[in-house]
Amino acid sequence: MPRLAIIIRAAGSVESLEATLVSVLENRPADCEVLVALNAPYHDPYQLGDEVRFVQATPRSGPVEAINQALATARSPFVHLLASGCVATEGWTAPALQRFGDRQLAAVAPLVMDGEPHGPIYAAGLGYRLSGRRTLVARGQSEFTAAHQASIVGACGFAAFYRKAALELVGGFCPQLGPAQADVDLALSLRSAGLSVAVEPQSRVVATGDVDGGESPFARALHEERLFWRNPTVDGRGRNLVGHAGLVALELAAAMFRPRMVTQLAGRVLACCQLGSYARRKAELTQLSQGNPVVRPASDRVRIDRSHRPATTSDAARSRSGVR
Repeated sequence: MPRLAIIIRAAGSVESLEATLVSVLENRPADCEVLVALNAPYHDPYQLGDEVRFVQATPRSGPVEAINQALATARSPFVHLLASGCVATEGWTAPALQRFGDRQLAAVAPLVMDGEPHGPIYAAGLGYRLSGRRTLVARGQSEFTAAHQASIVGACGFAAFYRKAALELVGGFCPQLGPAQADVDLALSLRSAGLSVAVEPQSRVVATGDVDGGESPFARALHEERLFWRNPTVDGRGRNLVGHAGLVALELAAAMFRPRMVTQLAGRVLACCQLGSYARRKAELTQLSQGNPVVRPASDRVRIDRSHRPATTSDAARSRSGVR
């Protein structure tokens, strides 16, 4: 059984997907499986079927659903998500996997560099502000510092290592969000379960373009508004609302007199009307804080089968001391 599943999320051009795939195949460790999560046709012109498993998502699936479906076919206890447009470097998986000796650890963020291995930092994990803004930690900086570490809540979905049992515990990625929101939503779920995240500077990936974009203005506004309402805080909710209102106002002001202003506003308003899903999310976070696994409706869930023994309630109750 392989120890690591490397799952490449196809996004952007075919050329960027193939560049990512080539870099992974050239630098992958021996004990791994390589999967490509597809939500559009790909004809495999280089006939890589013997080395790569192409997982075609079901019709009308979004990118997050495609990730969950690829996760469901992975056999390894650890998974590495990598978006097309990211280039793997020599030996990049080993330092990250060594960190999982800490059984409290659910995720490891590699250092994603901008354009070249020794260039400025593209991202060293995710931050999340109470106003609802997701941020890329250390973006544009020359080095990763302890101050950056303090602001990290999770790993970026375009380059992240996860313990698969932890993904199963929290129910996987939320398909109601886009990739640029589902990663921080997952990070907040893991934190509610008492699990942690680490950054491994010796594990390096190179971003050759915008690996964090790709959504329309309507979709991004809809998903960002959902992210805010899905993740309330107990203290300072009034300040959160004021900060969020300011964030939305700045967004709309930047799009003033442009067509995207209307589509962004429509996305935000639609998300505010979906109160039932936010009530379910609050219940999920309560479950996780009590050591119980998330159980979602069948219509909103893709099972993530583990390659080792299935979780039990007693396993989940011990999650605060480490997911097995």
